[in-house]
Amino acid sequence: MKLDKFFQLRNELETFNFEKNFNPLSRTLYYFSFLGNIFLILFSYFFIKDVTNTIPVLFPGQGVFFSIFIILFMTGYELFKRFAFEQLTSTILRIKKITFNIAIGVLVTLSLVVGSFYLGLNGAHRLIDNSETIEAVTDQTLTTKTDSIAKYYDKEIEFYRNQRSTTRADRKYRDSIVTVLQTTKDTKIKEIESKTENKSATKIEELKQNDFAFAVMVFFLELIILIGVAFNAYYIWTSYDDMKQLMTTPKFKQLEVHLRLLKLYYQNGRKKEQDPVLARTKLIALVASSKIPCNQTDINNFITLCSELEITTGNRRKKVYNMSYEKAKGLLENQEL
Repeated sequence: MKLDKFFQLRNELETFNFEKNFNPLSRTLYYFSFLGNIFLILFSYFFIKDVTNTIPVLFPGQGVFFSIFIILFMTGYELFKRFAFEQLTSTILRIKKITFNIAIGVLVTLSLVVGSFYLGLNGAHRLIDNSETIEAVTDQTLTTKTDSIAKYYDKEIEFYRNQRSTTRADRKYRDSIVTVLQTTKDTKIKEIESKTENKSATKIEELKQNDFAFAVMVFFLELIILIGVAFNAYYIWTSYDDMKQLMTTPKFKQLEVHLRLLKLYYQNGRKKEQDPVLARTKLIALVASSKIPCNQTDINNFITLCSELEITTGNRRKKVYNMSYEKAKGLLENQEL
């Protein structure tokens, strides 16, 4: 393994930096959660649109108007739900105790989540619910088949009933045939009814299973949204808290002094690459007028650090800036944090 690769792995595996290590996860969860909002808006649309379709036509283009209104309303609803939950999570992380306002926030957020879940679940049900179609097809199929059988056997029964019988034995024989035909007709109709109803029941059961699957999917969509929003709020707060604690350390205070010196060194960013470096005596005078808490030894160490980091290059007679102010600032921050 090459040394540069080893040092890179050591920094990644041995040096824990919450902001750096969890930034990809936070961004992925946060932006992925919007996919959940999109699907919930879609499902909710089918439920609310089915309700608005029952309203009598009051003006031309009513269907298009309600469609646009539902999409805009549900988009605002989902964004408000995200904002409310994010603010609630941030407040809990900041205060770290239950207060009256937090309790109210929990109730409001929970109401928004339950409402979104209800609309999404019913919309998903309306999207896949074809039970009325199944019943209509079943009734039509049953009617067609039973009518066909009844027509055939009724014709045969009518034929034998209209036959003239001269003897008692002939009448008895005729009646027995009619009875057999009637029994066969009833049996076949019952068989067809049983088969058709079984098929219909199977399709209804499949529909119930699909309903359950969609209920689970809507639940996970809500969960994805809540996890993405909550983790993003947790990531922002923890990164801020880590930075806040770091600012109290001597190392950060030294970095703060160096950054203020760098700003003076670059004349508030006016110095460009290959411009002559500000003279040491002039830098000392600027530091004194700016009241930066450092002495001449600190200034000398800063100038030496700039040379070591190749922010400045050249000899004592001619020294120039080797990079822009923004690049030098980033280099100092990465070096000292």
